[in-house]
Amino acid sequence: MFFVVSKLFSFITDPTFWIVVCFLVSIVLKKRLWKRIAFIFGISLFVLLGNGALISLVEQRWVRNVVKPLPSEIVYEYALIQGGFGDFNSATGRTQVFEEAERLIEPIRLYHSGRVRKLFITGDGSFSNFNKKFPESKQVFLKYLESLGVHGNDIVLDSEARNTRQSALQTKELLGEAFDGKNSFLVTSAIHMPRALKCYCKAGMNPIPYATSVPGPYEMDITNFNIGSSNLYRWQKLIHEWLGLIAYRIAGYV
Repeated sequence: MFFVVSKLFSFITDPTFWIVVCFLVSIVLKKRLWKRIAFIFGISLFVLLGNGALISLVEQRWVRNVVKPLPSEIVYEYALIQGGFGDFNSATGRTQVFEEAERLIEPIRLYHSGRVRKLFITGDGSFSNFNKKFPESKQVFLKYLESLGVHGNDIVLDSEARNTRQSALQTKELLGEAFDGKNSFLVTSAIHMPRALKCYCKAGMNPIPYATSVPGPYEMDITNFNIGSSNLYRWQKLIHEWLGLIAYRIAGYV
């Protein structure tokens, strides 16, 4: 149920949806005053939320406490990798990665450089047990990792988790009650990291955050004041995290 609600949130928290609703309302309403108000409100939302400068500033404020370099002198036991980076492509029979691919690429890079011994990957569609139509996806994903030079014995997969809270609980269950995460680092996007860290802390673990997809530094530059639909998508991800954190607090997950 929580999974379904979270997917519904992804839709209704999309600023593009709000703007389209405003324009549709301006068409449907009969009174000229209300039509004009709805139209102006839609235009205002697009100009405000489509502005790259504003979303850049808000993103920077949101992630400033979780974007930290890894201490260089430590070799970590696990990279705790949050899913959301890929899926199984039934047309090609291969694992494919999306815009959050850095969640997977960075830990593999650190693995090859000797910074981490094992990869613990949780909740990704490329090998999830909920992907019942393609049971071969898990083996395909394992072969994909091995083709990237990761030894099979250094891979632990959690195929059950469907959200951040379940990922934290499954990590604790699979790695043992004694696992506290202190000699491991958590890998997820910078926008998602605040909520993810709170979930892992609630489950009794304290991994070091290692954020990916980090927003670029904010500067009061004319190029940052561009208006475009890509900025609306950035707002959608951020609003999703805000509402997700509120929902998790209400449910007692963090």
